[in-house]
Amino acid sequence: AWFPDSAYKTAQAISDFNYEGLPLIIFANWRGFAGGLRDMFGEVLKYGSMIVDNLRVFNQPVFVYLPYNAEVRGGAWVVVETAINPEKIEMYAAEEILSRGKYVALQSQQMDT
Repeated sequence: AWFPDSAYKTAQAISDFNYEGLPLIIFANWRGFAGGLRDMFGEVLKYGSMIVDNLRVFNQPVFVYLPYNAEVRGGAWVVVETAINPEKIEMYAAEEILSRGKYVALQSQQMDT
């Protein structure tokens, strides 16, 4: 799960990669954002939206990979959605994830393309 400080660090790292002109590889394995009262006061959603904002303006290739046994839940799906920056973001998954039917949204997305 992303907590306020880790979400901020993720957003800052994405911004730094973009500034340096580096491609970004994301190994996605997140359960979403922490939803406790302290986390909400710590602005976890604000920093989560910073991740999305930084990916939206990212100028280099972004590769999102879901490794074997990965879990992507809740708000984490929003962060790795290819529609944020369709010209730069590509998503890949381990064959086992798709064969287990674990990610219906990812399967339907791949079938549409």
